Amino acid sequence: MARGLNMRAILFFALLLLGVCACARGADLQDPMRPPGRAPAARPAAPATIRLEGVISGATRVAIVNGRVVAAGDVVNGATILEILADGVRFTRGGRVQTLMLPGERAVAIVRVASEAKP
Repeated sequence: MARGLNMRAILFFALLLLGVCACARGADLQDPMRPPGRAPAARPAAPATIRLEGVISGATRVAIVNGRVVAAGDVVNGATILEILADGVRFTRGGRVQTLMLPGERAVAIVRVASEAKP
């Protein structure tokens, strides 16, 4: 019984050692398509997202972008706001002009209130 227990312990530690060696070798793996001596190419960082949350029309139109109230000319996450539209914003980033619209249907801007009938 003790001999069977020793064999199990030896087998367990051998498998554990094999697993550790396999993990350590994984750090040494290199891309087979990369020429020797060349560093891996750096990936360009993805641009930060622009999220339009609302547009407020008044004397001057402003928008809520990424939780900030912005006007034309402001910069948010590397994007310059060019124009605030009634239901979106037009901005430029990386030399490209893009338009971001609010989802859904536009809200009605005119509110009518019924007058009370006098007896």
